[in-house]
This record gives sequence, C-alpha cells and structure tokens, in this order.
Amino acid sequence: MKLKLHLCSFLLFFILGNGFLNFSFAQNIQRVRINFTVPEKFNRPLLLSFTKDNTASDNYDYGFEAINYTKYPYDLNWLIGDLKCTAQGVGAFDDSKKYPLWLFMSETDSIEISFDSLENFDSPINLFIYDALLNTYTKINDKAYTNYINKGEYTNRFYLAFKDESSVYANKSLSTNDDILKNMKVKILNSTKELYINSNNTANIKSIQIVNTLGQTVMSQNVNASEIKLSLNNITTNHLIVNIITDLGSISKQFMLL
Repeated sequence: MKLKLHLCSFLLFFILGNGFLNFSFAQNIQRVRINFTVPEKFNRPLLLSFTKDNTASDNYDYGFEAINYTKYPYDLNWLIGDLKCTAQGVGAFDDSKKYPLWLFMSETDSIEISFDSLENFDSPINLFIYDALLNTYTKINDKAYTNYINKGEYTNRFYLAFKDESSVYANKSLSTNDDILKNMKVKILNSTKELYINSNNTANIKSIQIVNTLGQTVMSQNVNASEIKLSLNNITTNHLIVNIITDLGSISKQFMLL
C-alpha cells in the first residue's frame, strides 16, 4: 500500500512539476502575431516569439522555427538566412531590431499586413512594416499596412520593426530645404504619359532615377534644371518609384501609371 501511495505521489509530483515547468516556460515566451492577406484570395498568419532568457537567437534554432515547405501563389514568411518560416523564435525583445520578411506574388495585386495579437508583454509595443526600398515605416497596431505590389519575389524589402527610426526627426521643425523639397511639384501627366517636376526655381534638379517595386532601375537621367518633363512611353511597369536628387537634397514619390 505504501509503495502504491509513494508511486502515486511521485506521479502526481511529476505531472504537476512538468505542468509548472511548462507554464513557466510559456510565460517566458512573448509572442507577436500578424496576418498577411491578399484580399479574397489568401491569408497567412505569422508568429514571432521572443525568449526573455535568450534561449533562441536571430538565427535558425531547432524547435523554435516552423519552416514553410509549401508553395502558394501568394505568401509572406519570416526569412532566416535562406529559410522561409511561418513561425520564428528569437532572443529577448529589442525594439531596435528589424526582422526580415520574404514576400512572393505570382500576380500583381493588393496586399495587407495587419496586427493580430500580443502575448505576455507587460505593456503594449508598437509594430511597423519597414519598406527598405522607400525607407518608410507604417504602424500597423490600429490600421493594416496596404500596398499594391507587382508580381515577383521580395527578399530584402520588407521588415517587421518596433520603432519608427525616422521619427527621431518628426518633432523637429522642417528646415528651409525640407520645406522646398516637400512642396516640389512631382506628378504624372496621364494625357501625355510624362513625368513632370517643377521646383518653382527654388532647387536645381541634378538627376532622376525611376525604379520598380523590385528595386530595379527602369530609367536614369542626369538633369540641370528646375523644371523638367520626361516621357514614360518606354516604361512597361505600372508601379513606379521616382527618386529625385537636387542641390538641396533628395525626395522620393510613388506613382501608378494608368
């Protein structure tokens, strides 16, 4: 009888002990869940886990990552080296880090990246989608990141970030040069399919570069004027990013060719 009681006590201690350890381990994991959506076509949930004691790292850690072996016409994964993962485990939360995302689009379409939930954070954190091509940060805590993306594979353009590094300058008053660049006229003349730029004689345009969403240059031209029109008839892509270099600084604009 004593043996049975001792055995039962041991089993109970073992079960409760394991449960406590699992609970403690679970509490040590902070989780961020986001969703990638191509409206009415595809949805992909993604999980990023932070280990407070640095059990995991930013590299591949067996048991923390879920490698994606399935090919879909649209998809978004964490990119760990050459591995594409739907779940990633990393070290302790550090808001200065950015985690790369791999995006695949079989066709040009609209996308959304939205915030789902947080687990085991003492206070809310900010989540941003960083676009390395445009150098922009879009906060997704309350509103999804949306964009119209050309078909292709994107390996070094999009990242999940936790602070807007451009916000360092957000509370500073704009300099005269910044004001001039901000108010520069940059538009597409759809009737003639031309790019029109006019600084109102306040800045000298030195060069213009037009790239597609894959970061490939589709046009580049040196300029020495305050006003210019460029024909876009030879450009086949619809989504353009125009980079303008002037004697006062640079500015970038996005356009859709109709």
